[in-house]
Amino acid sequence: MGPDRLSQALSLLGIAGYVYFLWFRPNQEGLALALGLALGGAAVAYGERPFLVPLFAVLYGGILFLQLFYGHPWAFLLGGLLGAGLPYALYRLRKPRR
Repeated sequence: MGPDRLSQALSLLGIAGYVYFLWFRPNQEGLALALGLALGGAAVAYGERPFLVPLFAVLYGGILFLQLFYGHPWAFLLGGLLGAGLPYALYRLRKPRR
């Protein structure tokens, strides 16, 4: 599995987690974690090199700003770190050495 597929899978997992924590087991921290995972996975795209997708990066920043005052910022940050960090770590591990 490449980093682009892992990033897509984490984004879909975040969306599924959002639905789960919204409808089946309501939990505000779970919603924040799932939303951070979905946006963190979508904020970085992988081609030849990773690049930031401005739309999702701005959405992530705006929701983080709102989470700082009205929500659960640590859960949102953890989700974003997992969503963006795991595919990037896989990219760095699979990158050929010079």
